[in-house]
This record gives sequence, structure tokens and C-alpha cells, in this order.
Amino acid sequence: MNKRVQMLVILVWGTASALSAADVFDRHTTVWLEQVVSEVKPRARFAATDSVKLKPLSANLSGTCVVVKTDEQRLSKALVSWGFRKGADGPLPVVLLERFVSYRKGSDRTTAQGQTVMLFPGFRFNLDIGQVVPEGQGGDLQVTDEGVLTTIGGAKLFALDGSQLPEKTDTDTPDPNDHDGVLARDFSGRWSVNTDGRWRGEFNIKVDDQGRATGRFLSRKSRSEYPVSGRVVGNTHRVKLTIQLESAAQTLDLWLWTSDKSAMAGTGEIGGRKFGAYAVRLQSK
Repeated sequence: MNKRVQMLVILVWGTASALSAADVFDRHTTVWLEQVVSEVKPRARFAATDSVKLKPLSANLSGTCVVVKTDEQRLSKALVSWGFRKGADGPLPVVLLERFVSYRKGSDRTTAQGQTVMLFPGFRFNLDIGQVVPEGQGGDLQVTDEGVLTTIGGAKLFALDGSQLPEKTDTDTPDPNDHDGVLARDFSGRWSVNTDGRWRGEFNIKVDDQGRATGRFLSRKSRSEYPVSGRVVGNTHRVKLTIQLESAAQTLDLWLWTSDKSAMAGTGEIGGRKFGAYAVRLQSK
């Protein structure tokens, strides 16, 4: 047994992979999961020895990412790890779902999500509802007596070998600090946004030379994505954006720092009420 497998199977869990507002696991939304399902061969069984042969999504995530098409034909993703827990008759192999997210059909809206779910041998897990269920009540994943993760029913499991996101190039997002003054394109990029401490997440926007903004907002709470549109108005360091949420539209009126262009601040409005808002530029991952 190689050293990495030993590290996995003797693991005693405390806190799983650190959660961030929008890391690479979060950014694998349904468009990428669909690509995995269409390009990767499904596995009926997935063990710790299979996991160590695959690249992680990133250096900051310890678990292996799997994509599951559930028995009800929904898309789900999970970070999984293996280990042992002490039992009356000796160590028991277990599989830890460090994080999981399940989506509605044809949507980035979620049906279930959670973290730190430990599956013992014989346990069945239903990803559609995010719950351990008894035999006869559905389920998508099960752990064998040997600690192997298997699919049940009509579910299919696909393992990611590294990130499915396209690699970035130096020209994907222009450097906002390679010139004096502010250009419309300086708003482009990934931003961590917070409106009144209630609406948090990340938006990834692109602004063309005419000041038109388009992109997506990834909610920290729901792990769902929503379209973003808007434009640079008035002074070149001011932008107005609209995030089309499930039940309402949220507008942001933000002013870009003109020194290092690393942050924006202003107001957010939803349902006729205004709140303070800010955004901080994120480095490419």
C-alpha cells in the first residue's frame, strides 16, 4: 500500500476541506457536470485505491470529486474521502462526503446540499434529498464492507481527474493595473461580493469596451448560479449590475477603487430597499 493510500485509510477526521465562498468545487456547476457525464466513463465501484490515482480539483481540496447522475436523473457532485472509525469489533471502513450539492433537472438551482456526512458499510445515501435512507426507500450511493463506494438503483458515478474547468490564459482577464486611469474592461474578473451581510457570493463578469457587463453570480448560501447583466455608467469607475435571483432582481451600484482597482463599494437594492454593498477582486485560480 502506498503512502498516500495509508494516509487516506488511517485518517481520523476533524474538519474537512476548508470552505470558501466560491472555490473550484463550487464553480463546477451543471454545465461542467453535464460535460463530465458525456465524456467520462461511469464507475459502478469507487475505492480509496482508485481515488489516489486521480488529480484533485485543486491543491486546497483534499477530497476526490465525483459526479453522480442520481436514480431520479438529477446531477450531483461530492468531495469524498476514505478512512476508519473505531468499532466494537475493530476499525470500520467509512466514506466521508466532505461536501455535496444536488441540482434540479436542467438548472443550477439546488435540491440538496451538505457537508461532513459519514457513510458506514451498508448505509444508503439519497443525493436527491441529501439524506441517509433505509433499504427500500431509494438511494444512490452505498458503502460495502470493504469501504468501497458503489452506486445503487439507476445511479451512475463519474470520477473527475483534476478540474473540469478550462485552464486560464494570461489574456482571459486583462490586468487592470497595466495602465493609468480606469477603463471599462477593468471591471472584468472574479469578485467576492457582499450585500448587507445577507447576500454573499462571487460574480464572474466580463465588461466590453462599450461598458456592457455580462456574467454569472454564484450564491454562497444556495450554491446556485444566477445571470448578471449591466453596464458602466457616468464616470468610468462606476458600474450598475443586476443579478436575476430566483424570486427577485437585485441591483448593485458600485464604484471601483481608482488606485489599485482591487475593490468596489456602493449600494445594493432588492424589493425597493437599499443596503450597503462591496466587492473585492479575487485572484485567478
